[in-house]
Amino acid sequence: MKKIVILPVLFFLTLVSTGQRRVRIASVDMDYILEKLPEYQSALKELNARANRWKAEIERREKEIKDLKDALEQEKVLLTKELLQEKEEEIAFKEKELLKYQLAKFGPEGDYILQKQHLVTPVQDRVFNAVAKLLKTAKYDIVFDKSNDKLGLIYTSPKLDISDKILKLITKEKGKEDREKRNKKRKEKQKAKQSEAAKRRAELAAKRKADREAKRKAALEERRRKREQKNAPKANVDGKQTGEQESDKRKDSEGAETGQPGETKNENKNNTTGEYGEKLTPEQLKAFEAQQQKALTPEQKAAQRKAEREARRQRILEERRKRKAQKNKESDDNENKN
Repeated sequence: MKKIVILPVLFFLTLVSTGQRRVRIASVDMDYILEKLPEYQSALKELNARANRWKAEIERREKEIKDLKDALEQEKVLLTKELLQEKEEEIAFKEKELLKYQLAKFGPEGDYILQKQHLVTPVQDRVFNAVAKLLKTAKYDIVFDKSNDKLGLIYTSPKLDISDKILKLITKEKGKEDREKRNKKRKEKQKAKQSEAAKRRAELAAKRKADREAKRKAALEERRRKREQKNAPKANVDGKQTGEQESDKRKDSEGAETGQPGETKNENKNNTTGEYGEKLTPEQLKAFEAQQQKALTPEQKAAQRKAEREARRQRILEERRKRKAQKNKESDDNENKN
């Protein structure tokens, strides 16, 4: 009935439009277009894979039911009425479950139809959008799908077929979308790289800052240690020099009293005894010292003065050598510090 109605309607529209202006009619082959689209073939392949798994499950269940029926036919004469009824009910239950499974997968509202719509509809929408866009630019009056058997078309001129134009437009739009996706993906990748680079720079800056801080602390600690080392030897040397100077002065003063260079008070105390070991009185000691001083010859006195000068010269040289060594050490410490 629909075939009979559609064709006269098209013919009537054509006659009405012809009196006003030229009518532009075009045809498309949806099956041809869908077969040429890779995404449609991919979706169809996935759908067929699911359908094959469902068919395999149906065949397995059918074989299981058949095996149960064959076994029941062979054992039927040996079974009691109760066991026979139980096995027949089991087979009937499995047949019922099989039918339910078939309807759930391949029924009018089954998974095959629903998933086909889910997988194929986006591709079909792309085709319809391309047709609509082409109609706006080409200004066709009538476009029909010649792959639809409900129209009852017997023949259409190849000149009216715009399927290749639709394919070209779809390919162009698909290429544009792919470029946009690639650009978006590239931008996201660049953004991720920039974020990673910024993170690495921040980590490197933090590491450098920590290294500088550690070096600064190490340098301060080294300076403090060297300053302590520098101050400690200087105090020891100064103390030693001061002690030596005081000792030398003490020896000189004592030597001047006894008339001998470098004599100590202990040595003088040893001379406070007489010839036979008796202890002298202070008056006797003074007389004894005066006698010893008078007993020195001019040559002995000259030798004594010469020995004193040589001792002073040696002390001066030793002090200069120590000061020079200290100065060289301080210079080396400054160079190491720089």
